[in-house]
Amino acid sequence: MDDHIVGVLGGGQLGRMLVEAANRLNIQVGVLDADSAPAKYLANSDRHVTGSFANAPDVKALAARCDILTYEIEHVGTEILEELDSERPFVEGTKWSRFQPSWRTVRTIQDKFTQKQHFAKYAISIAKSIAVSPSQQGLKEAGEALGYPFMLKSRTQAYDGRGNFPVKSESDIEPAISALANRPLYAEKWAHFKMELAVMVVKTAQEDDPDAWEKNTLAYPTVETVHEDSICKLVYVPPRDVSQQVARAAQDLARRAVSTFQGTGVFGVELFLLPDNTLVVNEIAPRPHNSGHYTIEACHMSQFEAQIRAILPDLASKIPAGATDLAVNAAMMLNILGGPQPDSHLLVAKAALDVPGAKIHLYGKGEGRPGRKMGHITITGSSLSECEVKMHPLIQMVDAIRVHRNDRSGQSSATSILKTQAELLDSNPTPSARAVVAVVMGSDTDLATLRPGLTLLDTMGIPYEVHITSAHRTPQYMLDFGRAAAGRGLKAIIAAAGGAAHLPGMMASETPIPVIGVPVKASSLDGLDSLLSIVQMPRGIPVATVGIGNSVNAAILAARIVGSSDEKVRTWVADHLQQMDDENMEKEHRLQREGWKIYKKLDG
Repeated sequence: MDDHIVGVLGGGQLGRMLVEAANRLNIQVGVLDADSAPAKYLANSDRHVTGSFANAPDVKALAARCDILTYEIEHVGTEILEELDSERPFVEGTKWSRFQPSWRTVRTIQDKFTQKQHFAKYAISIAKSIAVSPSQQGLKEAGEALGYPFMLKSRTQAYDGRGNFPVKSESDIEPAISALANRPLYAEKWAHFKMELAVMVVKTAQEDDPDAWEKNTLAYPTVETVHEDSICKLVYVPPRDVSQQVARAAQDLARRAVSTFQGTGVFGVELFLLPDNTLVVNEIAPRPHNSGHYTIEACHMSQFEAQIRAILPDLASKIPAGATDLAVNAAMMLNILGGPQPDSHLLVAKAALDVPGAKIHLYGKGEGRPGRKMGHITITGSSLSECEVKMHPLIQMVDAIRVHRNDRSGQSSATSILKTQAELLDSNPTPSARAVVAVVMGSDTDLATLRPGLTLLDTMGIPYEVHITSAHRTPQYMLDFGRAAAGRGLKAIIAAAGGAAHLPGMMASETPIPVIGVPVKASSLDGLDSLLSIVQMPRGIPVATVGIGNSVNAAILAARIVGSSDEKVRTWVADHLQQMDDENMEKEHRLQREGWKIYKKLDG
């Protein structure tokens, strides 16, 4: 594959998963960290160095044994990297930098205020930020400039919520100074976001060229991240109730931001989605990221394999288009944190053994500590709803451990945690399956036409929702509904309408998902008017139209659409076809056996 040896500064869980990916490609890896570092367990290499990435002689030792250096965490000493770069900047026989991404990139990202200034230089959307002095006067001036609340942040050595303090009013100034004492600080305007998103971006070109972001970067899907105690708890792919337009905009913004940095590799981009559906970049990590762990099972190429390929001169061009796309319809990732006992986290892993398809990743860190990242679990499925149902008991176990996490009495045994989980399950029942089919009508008088189809959807076990969305009486509601449908995970829309019957076509003009029109028989023309209206859509706005009043066929067609990515529904449709075949053949056999005269007589 590539004969160059990769050196990794840091050997925690990210380094471990990086080594896993390198092993599959037969790439040699040397790790700088303690002997007990999780990454070293997976690579028996004489290239390893025992020590710390904060210690210059140890970094020099790793650099002497490896061709290319990369990072598990950005809190490394860039001064020694700069010195090494001046002595030997390129991989032997190439013009490929030995430090990927560039130490200059790491230096910029390490200081979060410098990172913000960098984004502002390139017109990347961010929340307003200002440097502040760690004094009462400095924070009062920040409050005057930004308004309350604002977020006080440490410029360096800040991650997983460490180094942040919300200043809601002047009364919080003194506690904020105490909490972040002896740190360089900056203040950031409060982002009233409705959701936190993240995008993993792969950069394959060494130069920083914002104009070439479409050529030099690839994006993984936009994901939703849910944080608890300032640590990522859950990742949803795709994000819940986010339109495809917003998801694409997040990918583009992340790619443009990453393209402004030097060097290659994978970058984790955190974003805020604001109430008006605009986006701002929160921060960037120059490495694989917790929000991208789902890619191991859910994408064609994991973020860790992409990192290995992107930093090597012979493989950077070998990340094909589509490699970062989802290989499944949906996925969820749940972090496993340490609890009150050294082995409390194993309760989550053991519970996951009973969940079909749950992929367990334990990081080999030994004994757990409260809040320490000990592993994660990924579940993939045909829909986000399926993933949520499977993940539910595991989330309740994580929540139960959190309840007991800070119990220092030593009384929080596995039994007490399991009891708490049972209580949480009782009070938080398994979530209802998310609707994958929407059934809409222009008037409640159309409901009688739709009842047989709705009953059939119930029989098939397909989750659905029902709405009145008139194209004429509530046009804005109808348009908003159609535009949001795909982002909410709907797979098909059944739209019933009579008379002018504009609803199906108008809905189809606002959504990329299939729309099935059900002509309703009105008081005149026997429904022919609505049939002709729905079936005669202009080119480019297709509506699948069933017979007049035939909501049963609409339901079956919706089932076929859903079944294209859901094996259970597809099996039901196949069984239904077989049942109709059996019933019809039984009638044929009876007809041939008894003759048409008797058959007719028996039928009355």
